[in-house]
Amino acid sequence: MLRDLIPDPSKTVDMDHGQLVVIAARWVLVVAGLLLALWDPAGIGVLRVQIVLILGLAVANFFLQAQFLKNRPVLRNVLYGASVADIAVISLIVVAQGGFSSHVYVFYFPALLAISVAFSPAIVSRFAACSAAAYGAISMATLDPGDEVTLAARMIMMAGVAMCGVAFQNVQRDRRTAIDGVRVETIDDVVDEPSVAGLPREAILFQTAKGA
Repeated sequence: MLRDLIPDPSKTVDMDHGQLVVIAARWVLVVAGLLLALWDPAGIGVLRVQIVLILGLAVANFFLQAQFLKNRPVLRNVLYGASVADIAVISLIVVAQGGFSSHVYVFYFPALLAISVAFSPAIVSRFAACSAAAYGAISMATLDPGDEVTLAARMIMMAGVAMCGVAFQNVQRDRRTAIDGVRVETIDDVVDEPSVAGLPREAILFQTAKGA
């Protein structure tokens, strides 16, 4: 009964971690994308499209960060939608800059890396496959003969970045599981003792649950 007073952090830590990673990665994309658009503009029309898309990401990210700072976790589907929007914006900018010849494709890598360390491997595989498929479709319509090998290498790199992120996520999850295991053993020791350091076990469990 007393163990039920202790919240299980494993149910919320992944969600909070995923939200923070998505927010941080999106700010990187916004700042880097804006600098790249202003540094090497491809024309007024293309520049307008880029700025509108990038500022749209920034406005949406303000909402996510505000919710995070207020300790209000965002729904998982909202985080999925935000990640889909990142991939879609990158793809649209690639299209606006000529497809395969655009260097903006490199922004797929940090976006996929953030997704791979924030979400489950099953979700990551879908994002990676969809991103590679979208970029492949865009590039196939615009690449020159002989560029197929380069396109394949870029798509393989996308999958590799996602795999590296998943591997890192597994290492971090194992580390958190080990820490939680030590914490549970400590709680069990408190539950089995009527008092610790002169304090009743109910008081110690209440303080533990409050600080978790």
